[in-house]
Amino acid sequence: MEDLLRFGPLVFLAATCLWLMVATRRTSSEIGRKAYGFGGSTRQQVAQGLFRVSVVAALLSTAGHAAGLDWAVLVPLFADPAWMRYAGLALALGGSLLTMFAQSNMGRRWRVGVPDAAPDALVTAGLFGFSRNPVFLAMLTLAVGLAAALSSPVMIACAAVFWLACQIQVRDEERYLGDAFGAQYAAYRTQVRRWV
Repeated sequence: MEDLLRFGPLVFLAATCLWLMVATRRTSSEIGRKAYGFGGSTRQQVAQGLFRVSVVAALLSTAGHAAGLDWAVLVPLFADPAWMRYAGLALALGGSLLTMFAQSNMGRRWRVGVPDAAPDALVTAGLFGFSRNPVFLAMLTLAVGLAAALSSPVMIACAAVFWLACQIQVRDEERYLGDAFGAQYAAYRTQVRRWV
């Protein structure tokens, strides 16, 4: 079971990142243009930078943890009981699986960042009937689970930076979808909450 705590965080995070990279590439191929739309505005560049920093630092941190490095930034801040670390790991696994499922709900409408062109339809079914941002919610669950499982300064900081990036991105996407889908998105916003 100790190996699960040692390698699980890296496996869950790497699998989620790989899934999202493949999904973005597949969607780009299906729609005939890039599904990756970060970088247009300063806010988008900031969000992109925060996402990148948090994900790369988390990958390096979980890899360092798996390798058994005992650097101060990788050592847990708290003497958490084993059950709490396993609970964090279970939360991380749930967030990873939910991220993949929520992204799959979007199909060819999946986008990263604010794209140049809107998808052909607004996704409101499946998990999007319960939350306007189930992918972000799932990824935040993964980040919080990893921070709870490892409770190192780096993982806690990564979760906080990822949360900040999500806050910026969600608001930018809401403005974009409001412009792109008008009354349809306005009605959707009144029926479904931003998070849960």
